[in-house]
Amino acid sequence: MEEPLSVLEELQAAYAIVAEVLGRAPQLYDCHLDQALLVLALSIKRAQRSPKLRPHPRYREEQLPF
Repeated sequence: MEEPLSVLEELQAAYAIVAEVLGRAPQLYDCHLDQALLVLALSIKRAQRSPKLRPHPRYREEQLPF
């Protein structure tokens, strides 16, 4: 069973989705979606500094040394 994504990983996924949409539809740059990229980028930076929001290490049994 997969672990849920961390806040940082969810923010990064949201950024990728918004950036992809803006790349396919440049006429949307006049909308607030371009501001959404800025907000997401700032949120990602803050989440990278916060230990609670960063992803926890995920170990698989085959990766463990014993």
